Amino acid sequence: MTITLKYFGLLADITQLKEEQFTFDEETVLVSALKSKIESSYPKMQNTAYNIAVNQMIVDLQTKIKDQDLIAFLPPFAGG
Repeated sequence: MTITLKYFGLLADITQLKEEQFTFDEETVLVSALKSKIESSYPKMQNTAYNIAVNQMIVDLQTKIKDQDLIAFLPPFAGG
């Protein structure tokens, strides 16, 4: 399974990436498992508040990710 990860704002600064491809051996993975893997790769994200969106919908940690999904890591937004 291959997914595309996108990072915005402060999270792009932490990862030094705007986008990357990520591959799992499993056919489906929970958002919580992806979050753990990303935070072990980028430890500074552990201390940062953010939401995760799958295919442009903000989701919870029990959401299943499937092949070719687009995952966005979104920092808090300020309105105005």
